[in-house]
Amino acid sequence: MTDQALRDAAPITEAWIDSAGHTLSEIESMIESIASTVERDRPSTFLIVDRRSEEESADLLAVADRHAVGILSSDPEALNARLAKTTAEFLIVVRWGRPVPDLIRRLLGFFDRFPETDLVYGDSMTETGRPFLRPAFSPIRLRSNDYLGPVVCIRIDVLRRLGGLRAEARRAQVLDVALRAYRNDAVIALIPMRLATEDLAPGDFAGTSDAQRRVVESWLAAAGIDATVEDIKPFVRRVRYKVIGEPLISVVIPTRGSSARIGNVDRVLVVEAVRGIVERSTYAHLEFVVVADADTPVEVVDELEAICGDHLRLLVWDAPFNFSAKMNRGAAAARGEYLLLLNDDVEMVTDDSIETMLGLAQQDGVGIVGAQLYFEDSTVQHAGQVYTGGVAGHAAFGWPGGRDDDVASMITDHEVSGVTAACALMRRDLYHEVGGFTLSLPGNYNDVDLNLKVRMTGRSAIFTPWSRLYHFESKTRDPRVLESDLTTLRARWARRMQLEMYSRMLL
Repeated sequence: MTDQALRDAAPITEAWIDSAGHTLSEIESMIESIASTVERDRPSTFLIVDRRSEEESADLLAVADRHAVGILSSDPEALNARLAKTTAEFLIVVRWGRPVPDLIRRLLGFFDRFPETDLVYGDSMTETGRPFLRPAFSPIRLRSNDYLGPVVCIRIDVLRRLGGLRAEARRAQVLDVALRAYRNDAVIALIPMRLATEDLAPGDFAGTSDAQRRVVESWLAAAGIDATVEDIKPFVRRVRYKVIGEPLISVVIPTRGSSARIGNVDRVLVVEAVRGIVERSTYAHLEFVVVADADTPVEVVDELEAICGDHLRLLVWDAPFNFSAKMNRGAAAARGEYLLLLNDDVEMVTDDSIETMLGLAQQDGVGIVGAQLYFEDSTVQHAGQVYTGGVAGHAAFGWPGGRDDDVASMITDHEVSGVTAACALMRRDLYHEVGGFTLSLPGNYNDVDLNLKVRMTGRSAIFTPWSRLYHFESKTRDPRVLESDLTTLRARWARRMQLEMYSRMLL
């Protein structure tokens, strides 16, 4: 293409550089970075969205003139007028950071390869060279944390169909657009490659965090979801979903009535697990389905009956050990609308654990919900399952309490590859729909298989850090994973367990 033809060609992309929260030198760096990404035969238009004070705008205008870049008012009417006028196909929003030199090639290459995609975001790198790996699109997480990063690109025709930008979403327009796009069945995707270099500690961007909370509240109300939104820290929120009705939950626990020494106290594990729920849980509509080995001590059964009364359903297991079969036996006898699958060596920490999990389980598209589990020494045992290289593990395994990743995974409800059956909640009819636990995996990986079957139905697995339990499993225990277990798992799911896409910062 000749230089004249290039000047005359209609731009394919239009980039808006958001000035909010940035110094003039940072804005210049952003302009220089995005300008360097232009492909010769795919022209682009660059504009600065002016969110600065009147005094600062003169300096910004000088920067724009120096780089031959236009200025856009941040007023939603002006932005929508520009959207109506532009002939570009894609809008690139640069919120912070420095885009990579081949940004436009990467973006357009992805859209060319996946033409059904409507909105994309990507990974980045810190100024010190550390990768910042974002999760695959996660609508539950997005309500709590705008994790989309410094560069977001959307098809302009999709943005127009959404009605453009809403004045009420001022300072949180990208989050608002992403949430509305999701609700309108747009395809949102992660580009798993670096799109920018960024600072890990951006400022509050003059009220952006408050604006994001209001956007989420508005979106929940429009979607008919009864929930409250609480600020946890800047840009991170907790969404508390109100439980719909009071469905019966069947707590299914397999046990042999064994004891262990916990905190220098001998305790019968299943008794204390059940006692903790009965005495502490703020959700009362429960039944306990205990699948006990035939040789379970009589005094253990007596104590369970004393704690649970009419809420106990005791099933005797007199066959060889098979965790999957025991859980299926309990699920078959359960009468609840939901099943809480539970190991006998856990102890509830948060009183509202069950409501927290149930509120999430009642959201559209959610199939199974898991909790955060701690070892006895309060280090993390489970924050979701991670699948990579055909092997399953636990996210954040062994992390000390209080540690987090760059996308606030330890204080945010979010989609995961799977959750452990040591504590998992799901609808009883879904459990039976997918066939429950497979008998081909009697001791290990049966929950991995269950999660993948749930996800094959199009539903998601959700981890919540707000439901917390101790899991008195030894860090150093020998899980006795048989080669046949791994072979069986891989024969079923190897192709779907090669690359972890949800907990990429927690490996």
